[in-house]
Amino acid sequence: MVNITQDAVGGLFDKYADMVYRIALNILRSREEAQDIVMETFTALIRQESFNDDVHVKAWLIRTAENKSLNVLKSSRMKRHVPLDELLPEIMSVPATESEYDLLDLVMRLPEKLRTTIYMFYYEDMTALQIAQALGISENTVYKRLERGRSVLKINMEEDAI
Repeated sequence: MVNITQDAVGGLFDKYADMVYRIALNILRSREEAQDIVMETFTALIRQESFNDDVHVKAWLIRTAENKSLNVLKSSRMKRHVPLDELLPEIMSVPATESEYDLLDLVMRLPEKLRTTIYMFYYEDMTALQIAQALGISENTVYKRLERGRSVLKINMEEDAI
């Protein structure tokens, strides 16, 4: 059982703030909006009393960050176009090679459902079960989205090679 106290929120912020930021940045493509989502997500966390375990907290943070980001994306305050080149260094947590940037660019062009699943699986190192719980879908749906996402990526990579 994870009780939400001031000390607990501080520790959870240290542990998960980068992940929440990357999720928001992935959806919104705006650094400032992503920073706002981090604060909104952890403010909402403070209002919670407790969670079953650390995995439940992580899933809740992912789901909340995604929902808050999608709400902002739908709102009129959101500027809808930011060049992907500006975002790549921040989305990747470690320095990447040119081919990793190219691959991430292809991932970012996937339809949203596929992009989110692929991103969570490969860039956040989440299991299919964790993704399913975070997105509120079945584990089989996660595997299907991963399969479709890989197929689209393969086609796009072959087209780029031509």
